[in-house]
Amino acid sequence: MAVGHSEHSVWTAAVSVPAPPERPVRTTVRSTGVVAPRRDSDSQAFDEHTEYSDVLLHSLMRAQFGLTLGFIALAVGVLISLPLVVSLIPSLATTQVFGIPLTLAVLGVAVYPVLVVIAIAYVRLAERTERHFLDLVEKL
Repeated sequence: MAVGHSEHSVWTAAVSVPAPPERPVRTTVRSTGVVAPRRDSDSQAFDEHTEYSDVLLHSLMRAQFGLTLGFIALAVGVLISLPLVVSLIPSLATTQVFGIPLTLAVLGVAVYPVLVVIAIAYVRLAERTERHFLDLVEKL
């Protein structure tokens, strides 16, 4: 070390501050074409809350509820029918299709297209009920 000259070691640590997390972008999805858009006359008819509009709305709710219960019963009936048929005809339990039991093939594969057809029929009938309701509202 030289006289009058001192060496100072200065250690500096680089500190990085993380950037604040970016906020996620909010996306809104709106369904179109399912039900006819409401017209001003429709909303005005229900703003009045007449006894007729209450009856129409209650009728729509009752029709949709009945339709829903009917299709739930149909879907449950389809799903329960296979175990019932197998219990009545025990030889079906040992039947093989492509090396797998028939019951597994039906419950694992074949039941889904049937349930999709039931769902499509439900949506079509529900939309028809709503269109009928809108036709009645337009008559107000």
